[in-house]
Amino acid sequence: MKKILLSAILCSSLFAGNSIAQIANGSTAPDFTSTDQWGNSHTLSDYLAQGKTVIIDVSATWCGPCWGMHQAHTLRNLYNAYGPNGSDEIMIFFVEGDGQTTTADLEGTGGNTQGDWMTGTPYPVLDDASIASAYQISAYPTLFRVCPDGKAYASTGGASASDLLSDVQGTCGQGVSGVENHIGMKDGNGVLCSASGDVAISFTNYGTNTVTAANVVLTDGSGNQVGSQSFSGSVAQFAEGTVTFTGVGVGSYTAEVQTVNGGTAFSSASPSPEYAPSTTSTAELSLAPEAGLNITVNVFTDLYAVETSWALKNSAGSTVASGGPYTEGTDDQWGGGGPDANTTMVHEVTLPAGEDCYSFELYDAFGDGQQYGTSENPNGGFGFAILSNGVSITNVSAGGFGAELISDGVARTNASSGIAEAELDNVQVYPNPATDVVNISFENTNDTYVSIMDLQGRVLGTQVASGANGTQVISFSTEGFAKGTYVISVETNGLTTNSNVVIK
Repeated sequence: MKKILLSAILCSSLFAGNSIAQIANGSTAPDFTSTDQWGNSHTLSDYLAQGKTVIIDVSATWCGPCWGMHQAHTLRNLYNAYGPNGSDEIMIFFVEGDGQTTTADLEGTGGNTQGDWMTGTPYPVLDDASIASAYQISAYPTLFRVCPDGKAYASTGGASASDLLSDVQGTCGQGVSGVENHIGMKDGNGVLCSASGDVAISFTNYGTNTVTAANVVLTDGSGNQVGSQSFSGSVAQFAEGTVTFTGVGVGSYTAEVQTVNGGTAFSSASPSPEYAPSTTSTAELSLAPEAGLNITVNVFTDLYAVETSWALKNSAGSTVASGGPYTEGTDDQWGGGGPDANTTMVHEVTLPAGEDCYSFELYDAFGDGQQYGTSENPNGGFGFAILSNGVSITNVSAGGFGAELISDGVARTNASSGIAEAELDNVQVYPNPATDVVNISFENTNDTYVSIMDLQGRVLGTQVASGANGTQVISFSTEGFAKGTYVISVETNGLTTNSNVVIK
């Protein structure tokens, strides 16, 4: 992380310069009352009076190790198993300890964050730097275990849910029992490359017993059962299992667990306000968009274009097109800025003839995704778009996705793809990107209509070339056009071809 890493260095220096001494292990935990993201008030001593151990994760939105632990779902797993979403024996709080960060940073939209800390988090988030100050933390993240007797013990971040559970049982001397047959189904969307295909429904085991058998029923949007599958295997606590249904068509589905290990699946009596594990999940299956053989790949770069690269792969996993990394800049020591930063990189790609289905892989060499500066993606975020005949068929917004973002079913071709395109493959649009003027050259013997449109299909200008032999060129001045992506449409003899052009 670039600017965020710099903030971390400065923060560490501040700690070192002020010689902050973290509260000693075994000392009395400072009590606090604070309000979470759902507006609920929490007081530490209330939970201790109930005989619970309380785990406090003091982190900061810009902190890389904090984000790593968050992405590993360490605390979520423990909360779902032993917190209110499970046996209700442990309480967990996430404390944003840096008073300079904002709600937007917690939501992943600010300028000082590793990503979205809120979505999918079932335990309370307390945006309260006074708690970090009271516990006198010396590094992010710091985990505190506060035992029912009010004594606090600290450990550094990175421990697994099983490790934290051992700490609770060891340091606090509190035996926690957990519950059995407790699984959480996972929602998921899928893209099919044909009219029907397979859909995989996954689940996490939060119970203390290993899941060796389960029965899952799949119903469609009208409530009709379309399949029933039995799971058999061995899924330990905090691990994942998968049930696959075959021959499922496009549509909306609900998967529900009927039994776990031959018994009734556990359901919490008092789940947290949001993101509690459920015995049901939904799946939305769509058909991969159809494309011609000549497509345009637009990659919307952030400030660090030098870190961005991509690959378009066929159904066999072979790369048919790729791009990046882009030009390095000199704005900072990480290569920020430069001519390819915060812009649209346009790539014209010709796909092999025949039927196939394609996936797109977006890479970030630094491992923090695309987050910095401004984006030209009309959908928001950064990411990429795929256009066929000038029309966007796939647009994926990206943010702090880490090192790799894989999108399946971004385009599919069939036996007729490219037939009409071949009639007009002599059309050239240049320069691209354009600054002052965009030229369109073509060969024709009939009247040809050339238009420039925005991505919403609004025609911004049209010119007509009378039928004549040889190459003709039509030009549009880009004066007064906002920066962004536009569509050049060329129509002649009943055929139309569209191309994208970026105006800078």
